[in-house]
Amino acid sequence: MLPNAVAISLVQNPIDFVPPDYIFPIVTQILNVLYALAIRGYLIFILIGFIIYTTTYVDGFGKFMVAAGFFLFFAGPLIVNVFAHFAAVELVTFESATMAWLGFFGMSDADMIFTILWIGDAVGAICCLAGAILYFTKAAGDLESKGKSLIVRSLILFAILAYFHITPYIV
Repeated sequence: MLPNAVAISLVQNPIDFVPPDYIFPIVTQILNVLYALAIRGYLIFILIGFIIYTTTYVDGFGKFMVAAGFFLFFAGPLIVNVFAHFAAVELVTFESATMAWLGFFGMSDADMIFTILWIGDAVGAICCLAGAILYFTKAAGDLESKGKSLIVRSLILFAILAYFHITPYIV
C-alpha cells in the first residue's frame, strides 16, 4: 500500500506519457494486417472452420471459426478503421493492407486459399473414407451413425470446396 504522501504527490504531478517515435508505424502495420485479414482472411476462417467441423472432433470450435469469418467479413473493416481513427494514425487503405498481407504472410491470399483448399480436399477424402468404413462395420450401431455423420459432413465440405475450385474459372 502506498503512503498518503506518495498518492498526493502523484495527483499533484501527473505522469505525462509521451509515446516513442516508433509506436505509430507499428500500430499502422498492425492495423493494416488486421484490415487485410478482414477483407481477405475471412475466407480462410470460414474454410478452416468447415474443415474442422467435417472432422467431428471439435464441432464448437469449427462453428466458432465460421462465425468469426462472417463477423470479419461484415464488421472487420469498419472496426479496424475506427481503431485507426482513434489511434490517430493514417486510415487503412486497400493497397496498404495488400502490402502488409504480403509482408506478414509471405504469400498472396489466393495461394493461401488454394493451399487450404488442397488440405480440405485431403481431409474431406479421409473423412469420407473413414465414414464409409465405419458405416459398413455392422458390429455396433454407434459406429454406423458415426459413419453416416462423417459421410454427410464430408459431402457438405466437398460442395463448399467445389464452389471455391470452380469460382476462379467463372470470374
